Amino acid sequence: MDKVLRDLNFIFCYLDDILIASLTAAEHAEHLRLVFERLDRYGIVLNVAKCVLGVTHLTFLGYSVSSEGIHPLEDRITAIKNFPRPTTCGDLRHFLGMINFYRRFLPTAATDQAALHDLLSGPTKKKKTPFDWTSDAEAAFIICKNNLSKYVLLAHHRSNAPLAVVSDASDVAMGGALHQLVNGVWQPLGFYSKKISATQRKYSAYDRELLGLYSTIRYFRHMLEGRHFVAFTDHKPLTFAFRRNRDSFSPRQFNQLDFISQFTTDIRHISGMLNVVADALSRVEMDAVRAAVINFAVLAQQQQTDEELSAYLSKATPSDLRLERVTLPGSDVAVYCDVSTGKPRPFITPALRRATFERLHGLSHPSGKASAALIRERFVWPGMKRDIKEWARCCTNCQRAKISRHVHSPVADFRPPSRRFAVVHVDLNGPLPPSRGHRYLLTAIDRFTRWVEGIPLEEITAEAVARAFHSNWISRFGAPETVITDQGRQFESQLFKSLASLCGVHLARTTAYHPVCNGMVERLHRTLKAAIMCYAVDSWTDTLPTILLGLRVQHKDDLHASAAEMVYGETLRIPGDFIASETPAASLSEPDFVSQLRRHMAALRPAPIARHGQPSVFVFKDLQQCTHVNCARTQFAVRSSLRTPGLIKFFPALTKHSASWSAQSASPSPLTA
Repeated sequence: MDKVLRDLNFIFCYLDDILIASLTAAEHAEHLRLVFERLDRYGIVLNVAKCVLGVTHLTFLGYSVSSEGIHPLEDRITAIKNFPRPTTCGDLRHFLGMINFYRRFLPTAATDQAALHDLLSGPTKKKKTPFDWTSDAEAAFIICKNNLSKYVLLAHHRSNAPLAVVSDASDVAMGGALHQLVNGVWQPLGFYSKKISATQRKYSAYDRELLGLYSTIRYFRHMLEGRHFVAFTDHKPLTFAFRRNRDSFSPRQFNQLDFISQFTTDIRHISGMLNVVADALSRVEMDAVRAAVINFAVLAQQQQTDEELSAYLSKATPSDLRLERVTLPGSDVAVYCDVSTGKPRPFITPALRRATFERLHGLSHPSGKASAALIRERFVWPGMKRDIKEWARCCTNCQRAKISRHVHSPVADFRPPSRRFAVVHVDLNGPLPPSRGHRYLLTAIDRFTRWVEGIPLEEITAEAVARAFHSNWISRFGAPETVITDQGRQFESQLFKSLASLCGVHLARTTAYHPVCNGMVERLHRTLKAAIMCYAVDSWTDTLPTILLGLRVQHKDDLHASAAEMVYGETLRIPGDFIASETPAASLSEPDFVSQLRRHMAALRPAPIARHGQPSVFVFKDLQQCTHVNCARTQFAVRSSLRTPGLIKFFPALTKHSASWSAQSASPSPLTA
């Protein structure tokens, strides 16, 4: 067919199907005559019953083609929208295959389908393999169906029209679009999008934008070869790529720019407001941020029909709550809040309680008791303490990331410090997975207030450690009297000793192979790692500030306050605090307030570490019925840092030997192996 129809540029041939496009009826008749003569010359016969001649629109290869452009068939869209929710990997692949047939019409296909593709990632999954259908997958399933009905009409390609490629990349996906200029209007010819991998997510902004442009040109290569076009990007440094010295590029950057230069070197800047691809790629991320915040407009609407709240307002249910309507600052939304504690606490309806818990518990994934204290200060609902402890106990991320210790040795005495920031415990943690160039973490905790600092480091030389400790601790809280460290070479170096001598700091080190001497900071490492693993992200430096905020506002039973209250005299405002607290101190004059604050700070005394006496051996009562356990290490592999354990099959019949195994501390546990 290629030989028969050669040089006829007004047709499109796919196997034995021929599409003839003409501007007018007379031109169409001439085109038909030329095609019939060519077919007759080569002895090719047509089936008249299958021919469609002289129409303004028709169905061709699963698309509707007309003078306006190309778009999907309505019956195909209806069939995809009525597709039932997949239950196996084969059904999910079937759905993705159908919807990706029209992928060129969907600007945000990669971002919309990311949660669905995550269900198919990992080990090879067969056709009938079931999977756990999550809420993110359900939302992505609905979005994919709805976006298909909002397809973009693609224009017909014109050989003499100017072309432009627009590309963009975000932390989630990269994409681009090919446009042509007709009568002063840019018409889309196709869209490209692809989810970036975990490795590509670690690229710099420049590398991700370059990758997006390279991938877009490669995708539309068949339409761009031999044509002049302009490449638009909202990343301005990329426009100077071909003006820089080639020695300044990495091998990957040089190869990508070399491929781009074979098509164009005209890269221009376009503002983010005009870059529709950038807007499409970032919109989903902003929606995710908004979804994480409690919607008080929805809360106010649900409070009007909530039966529990009506019972409290009508005094049908006795309670100490003082419920009043409070208008949120900066809006006209009013919600019922409990004002008995002096700080308005919104009354949360049943539909929003779990989301409220996940919002605050997800800061640093504290224990159930600490989560209840954190949430109880800001919100209220009946039986909230019971609900929060149960949800914290059922948190899968906490179960996989945290380690339960059952055997405890006697706790030794430690003389409490004389004042705040007088005794500081310092240690190094790592090597950790690379995150924005950082592989180590310098941790410090004040023994008096339990204030925590975590400082990411690229290297752990003596100079880097000393500079980080001086810049992030001494410059903020002053020079401590005593710094307790282990026998790491960084802390034993002459440089660190000189810094301590210059600041008047006494260095105290632990004995060899006895980390319990510095147990406060060692226990902090366990808490930080567990919280980072609960986030399940590759870049732990991005989640570290949020985790530190959660630890600083976490209530301490032995202190009867949080670390922030011990340092500042009041707790910190965290995400979720939308209503300001009316404290009595606000009505005092400034000198009276300062004097009272000084008296309050002077009355603070360090509290001894709480001791929790527990039996030496403990076995969960549900161990007989469980089917799987989280395995921290195996006989053949050791779990690396910040990696959640795997799930293995568990045989309850072996639990009768657990008591004897716990006594054999010298040999590895068969249950662990």
